[in-house]
Amino acid sequence: MFMLGDFIRVLRAAEVRISTAESIEAAAIVETIGLGDRQLMRTALSQALAKTDAEKDAFHACFDEYFGAMLDAVKSSDNGSSAEDASADGASSDTQDPHEQDSGDISSEATPSHDLAEMLLNNDEAGLAARLVQAASDADMSDVRLFTQQGLFTRRIMEMMGLEEVEAAIQNARNSGDGEYESNLRHARQRLFEMARDFVEKQIAMRTANSGKLVREEALSRIKLSNLDRSDMHIMRGLIAKLAKRLAALHSRRQKRSKRGLIDVRKTLRKNQSHDGLLIDLQWRSVEVSRPRLITMCDVSGSVAAVSRFLLMFLYSLDEVMPRTRSFAFSHACGEITDLFDRMEPEAAMTDTLMRFGGGSTDYGNAFTDLARLVMDDLDHKTTLMILGDGRSNYGDPGHEILREMSNRCRRVIWLNPESKALWDTGDSEMKRLGAYCHTVQVCNSVRHLERVLDDMLRLSI
Repeated sequence: MFMLGDFIRVLRAAEVRISTAESIEAAAIVETIGLGDRQLMRTALSQALAKTDAEKDAFHACFDEYFGAMLDAVKSSDNGSSAEDASADGASSDTQDPHEQDSGDISSEATPSHDLAEMLLNNDEAGLAARLVQAASDADMSDVRLFTQQGLFTRRIMEMMGLEEVEAAIQNARNSGDGEYESNLRHARQRLFEMARDFVEKQIAMRTANSGKLVREEALSRIKLSNLDRSDMHIMRGLIAKLAKRLAALHSRRQKRSKRGLIDVRKTLRKNQSHDGLLIDLQWRSVEVSRPRLITMCDVSGSVAAVSRFLLMFLYSLDEVMPRTRSFAFSHACGEITDLFDRMEPEAAMTDTLMRFGGGSTDYGNAFTDLARLVMDDLDHKTTLMILGDGRSNYGDPGHEILREMSNRCRRVIWLNPESKALWDTGDSEMKRLGAYCHTVQVCNSVRHLERVLDDMLRLSI
């Protein structure tokens, strides 16, 4: 599975300069020391391929990202739960480097012989990870360069993993009339798709690091926000600012047209008396437009926090055209954060928000109770309530009755869920009950999704 040439391409994409001679030297190092000691290979290759401190930092980050998931997946399939114990011991030690573990032969094929459908149904994470790694190698992921290739490589990896087995199992269940098993298999197939797609997204994000600013931004705008690397945050802030500026300019023009109203005939005729009847200076009837209100309620627990961060950044970058906004954050409890974003930079405000409201298990019932106490009297036909969350309340009260009362008072309720629809109403998800009281319910987990949602909302608010 180890492809030195592909790894060198990833390093070059991360702005590590590597000559042909250095590539040859790296190949000689691998041939000499072998693949058994991961830490030794990491140290030796960094000496040959990275020259400056900045390049060494980039090398270590690329090495960990490129090999980490592959090696850990193969090792976990070999060692079972002992791999998790070793990882936990390594994490608790101040002196042990997690890369000092013996990772085994990278090129060994650890693909389990289990039936893929049963692996998915039994949630065999180690076996699935190993099969995914081998499929990625067989699909030659080194060829992936552009986001437009995502569909091609996702499908290719699914086929390499054994999609045909799952399709056959679904057909057999349909023929035998086992509707429940067929439904479970269809959800398993969707899980396989999500797994392969996420893997390909991360590979594209890693390989497009220096392929051009526009290509990079295009890739990052479509990747799940929960999959972003911290090193991409400065690019994402610039991208959010650029998209917000474009939306603001577009909707500013729309607002001017909507406020302009109809031609005022009397004023126009009087204004143009000196032009011999030519209507040169048109006069319009002014229309008073009262700005609607927007209330946002963002889940800041777990992976949802990444999406909430960028939604709030987007909202406060659109201050010129956005409806009057009050923002709230929650995990267990819900509180207002409007003043934080009014007086702080978005990054600092979000850090403060996570400290205040990011702790504790998610409790939608309690959060909706808090929100109702704070805003219920202010809700009316001009108010839009936007909720960002996965709808998972740890099997507690989802607060749907309170949401119904707020929905009856609002102009509309928009629910944005960062999870794929295949995961809605599974486990502790309450999207069916919560979505019943929303005017719009949609997936939202990338910058493109956020842009589309806010564009639609601004169109409706004019």
